[in-house]
Amino acid sequence: MEISVIIPTYNRTNIVLKTIKNTLDNFNFFNDTFEIIVVNDGESEIIYKHNQVKIIKNKGKGVASARNYGFAQAKYDNLLFLDDDMLITKESITILHRFFLSNYAKTHCLNINWVYPPSLLQQCSYSNFGRFLLKINYVSLKGWMNKNEWKDNHQYEIEILTSQFLAITRENFNITDKYNETFPFCGFEDFEFAKRTRAKGIKTLLNTQTHIFHNEEDRVNIEGWLNRRYREGLTRALYVKLTADRNYQINH
Repeated sequence: MEISVIIPTYNRTNIVLKTIKNTLDNFNFFNDTFEIIVVNDGESEIIYKHNQVKIIKNKGKGVASARNYGFAQAKYDNLLFLDDDMLITKESITILHRFFLSNYAKTHCLNINWVYPPSLLQQCSYSNFGRFLLKINYVSLKGWMNKNEWKDNHQYEIEILTSQFLAITRENFNITDKYNETFPFCGFEDFEFAKRTRAKGIKTLLNTQTHIFHNEEDRVNIEGWLNRRYREGLTRALYVKLTADRNYQINH
């Protein structure tokens, strides 16, 4: 199968290098024809010499812009948007193959469940803040989602989507008009993108029959957590403004 993997990153060199190696190892296991496009939005230098890895710079333009720029460089029609701290598995690639070979790929995009890796769960148990994350279950996608929307060991449609592991065809990504580059950080850019995909008739499948690992090893301290919440707050405020402006234009 031919797949373009697009990974935006911002000043997380050690994290993204682990993600690149993990992605290479797992896709090579299946002998896929694939490319990994790393879009470096930060100041840090990223070097990874491999014929299937392409590193391009998009300094300071934001995660939405980075994803769109990576898409513009992609060679293949099957796309996987992957965050720089996501470690895929062979089981997740099997589900990815099944999705792209099915009729669902014509009308849907795909998310796969994520959880913290065991080593990171253990690290969380050593600190008060880490134990707080464990208690509120912010160490899994299930903990982040509305409880009423969650089904274990299923593949089903959901109203939202996450770009941490997002499979979509080139044709459908073009239909969505791509990510809104007004958003500078991760957060509500996904929520806004999900609304536009639904409006274009593209639904989201969530597969909870397996999982990938969310390697947030640099964000399980209170400083990293607060910085993340701050950025999410900025994107939420921007989403509210964009929605208000859009409604005003419709009503006048």
